[in-house]
Amino acid sequence: MNMNESFDIFRREIDGSFVWVGAAETFARARQKVVQDPASFDREFLIVNALTGERVVVEPPERPPVESPV
Repeated sequence: MNMNESFDIFRREIDGSFVWVGAAETFARARQKVVQDPASFDREFLIVNALTGERVVVEPPERPPVESPV
């Protein structure tokens, strides 16, 4: 692993396991990669700080609420 890429990105598969999909230099870039991934529509991602071990789960975006007529 490149020392500049200290945030690993994993995608949760249907069976619950995680698959490594990439790395990024910062948390913000890792999150951006997750949001841009077409699989992010219905999958959870895990971002792990390789230096500290801190983990953040990024859940799929919720659908926007349906506006009811007033």
